[in-house]
Amino acid sequence: MIFQITTITTAADTAIVTTLRMKDFYQLLNAATTLTCSHIINGTANTAADIVFTCNGTDAAEKQLNVNRLQAWFGQLMVASQSSVVSKVYVMNLATIVADAGLTFTGATTSPLTTTVVA
Repeated sequence: MIFQITTITTAADTAIVTTLRMKDFYQLLNAATTLTCSHIINGTANTAADIVFTCNGTDAAEKQLNVNRLQAWFGQLMVASQSSVVSKVYVMNLATIVADAGLTFTGATTSPLTTTVVA
């Protein structure tokens, strides 16, 4: 599966889009407010292709819940990429990530996903 991810800054999509192969991801590192998705290029780890998602929430527990949801969603995409052929590029932007991962920010209209960085 090939996917395009839009860089998100201050809870808004930017014009910067990166295209990567889902099957090259090998590790998801979950922290209090971030999820780091590590990527391999040509058989070796390459931090230049890591994606870091930063979540928001009403409190620390909701932030962690959103990171956990992102990890479960991204992990499912990793598994699906190993066993299926998708003829369409999967587009990740603020709206699709929040909806597909089931992220929430209770009691606020602020986005539960504030940034994505493809480092």
